[in-house]
Amino acid sequence: MSGISPEIISHRLSINPAVRPIRQKRRAYDPERYEVMRAEVDKLTSIEFIKEVDYPTWLANVVMV
Repeated sequence: MSGISPEIISHRLSINPAVRPIRQKRRAYDPERYEVMRAEVDKLTSIEFIKEVDYPTWLANVVMV
């Protein structure tokens, strides 16, 4: 969001290095819901509101609200 400092709106996962990460089982979605989620993620990525990060040992499923 332009005009707002990244220090205010940035989110970081506070992960305790002493705790072993747990990978959730990948949830299957119907094709219509998957396309809606993909379109929303693509939109937010293209305007640089969110960015992709890689946590190889940690995974959380997308939750539609």
